[in-house]
Amino acid sequence: MNYTTGSWSSNPALEWIILGEEDQMRSITGIKNIEDSCADILSDESNLAGAWCDEAVWPETAKEMQIFVRNSAKEGVPITVSGGLTGIAGGALPEGGAVVSTSSMKKMEYDDNGMITAEAGVTIEELHRFVSSVAGEFFYPPDPTEETASLGGTIATDASGADSFLYGSTREWIRKLELVLPSGKLLEIERDQYIFEGLTCRHPDIGTLILPELIKKQPPKNAAGYYMHPDMDLIDLLIGSESTLGLITRAWLKLAPVPPFLFDLTVFPEDFTSFWNLFENLLKADDSLLIRAIEMMDDHCIDFIRSHPGDFPLPPENAHFALLLRAEAYNDDQMDEALITMDNLLEKSNVSSETAWGGFEPSEQKKIRDFRHALPESVNHMISEARRECPPIHKLGSDGAVEPSKLMEYYLRTRSILEEKNLPFVIFGHAGQGHIHANALPHNLEELALAEEAMREIAAAAVEMGGTVSAEHGLGKLKIDLLHLMYTDSEIDGMETIRRTFDPECLFARSLKFR
Repeated sequence: MNYTTGSWSSNPALEWIILGEEDQMRSITGIKNIEDSCADILSDESNLAGAWCDEAVWPETAKEMQIFVRNSAKEGVPITVSGGLTGIAGGALPEGGAVVSTSSMKKMEYDDNGMITAEAGVTIEELHRFVSSVAGEFFYPPDPTEETASLGGTIATDASGADSFLYGSTREWIRKLELVLPSGKLLEIERDQYIFEGLTCRHPDIGTLILPELIKKQPPKNAAGYYMHPDMDLIDLLIGSESTLGLITRAWLKLAPVPPFLFDLTVFPEDFTSFWNLFENLLKADDSLLIRAIEMMDDHCIDFIRSHPGDFPLPPENAHFALLLRAEAYNDDQMDEALITMDNLLEKSNVSSETAWGGFEPSEQKKIRDFRHALPESVNHMISEARRECPPIHKLGSDGAVEPSKLMEYYLRTRSILEEKNLPFVIFGHAGQGHIHANALPHNLEELALAEEAMREIAAAAVEMGGTVSAEHGLGKLKIDLLHLMYTDSEIDGMETIRRTFDPECLFARSLKFR
């Protein structure tokens, strides 16, 4: 693009784009310069290969991003937004055009009313640390597994995580958004400011938006396609839209009070029946047990962790499954009652408490957190190693969810699909919300092709059972084709019409093609 530039490093590939008298922005241009100088923006946790772009920029303010987007729009340059690069669906990987990285947008403020303002490049880890330092009596509930994820990325995918069983997804905690439209217009959209009347909403800077009529309501936990409900808030259309409608620059976040008591527990049922009995009993538990998260790992996960030891605790010898639970309470009596209820449920489900891990102390909670995080980290490492021998190999994981009461059936169908194809796999996830991740672990091209077939069949099974093909990670490049399993052509056309209202030339996230 036609900018005045100036060198800002001894590396001639690195320049300042001069945007005005007071604004300048770091930039690298040229495919080879980008590959040589900042190849990290061309890869994420999906392990997909082949990403490339002509230009990469690092705005530090919303104004800098606005100017760049406006000039890109004039020249028809496609834009891909890049954040923490923790996504597993490839949504941040460009196919040409320009990459706008939010990694330099790090400002945060606390307004003394239990609300935080944070820019898009702030990581979840940085946000949690900031909240703890300025408002220790509050916390930000959305808890995606990867703490280096950027806030902007978690809003773009409506990320959730373990604690969403009680606290819901990111959507529940967003009060206002600042974003740059594909035209370069900078907007603030506040909750309760623009509400759809039925299926229609009019905005002075965006135009008239019309939601398609859905044959069936979207599942409660869903990150596939746009969020679409009659009489909804406009801000909810933007949350989870995977940067196809606007580039988020800043968000106003609600916080929740820190509960006085937080208890983590991991139990290790020794057989399939005991695990599912306990799971079903937990779903039926009364209010004496205020459950924040119910997570699961199957026997393949347990075996995988044992065969890939690291700096984390190993499960007990006789463990067959693992169920991870987090509960909270607001006084001593409530906590005592919760512990009694939990003991009764374990006994009723024939699950031993002798081998359980649990406690209130940070060290015990860290032990359980490290155990939970060890599995996806080990899987990612294994896939990276497989890529050295076979470069096309990449991570393949399902993200489907069904009603929690149907989870056992969905799990068995998922497992059967993978076993029939003789694929190595692990299955884990957010059991309390009927949401599991089946990770196929291919070692060669034949297994990769079979794994791709399996992922589609698993997604189709979720839809057949009334669920979603993606519950928290979005569709990205890897899963955009699954949209057609879940929606009719007419519904997808309606989404495309919404997108073109915001972005007539489809310049944002061009690799995410509805059609």
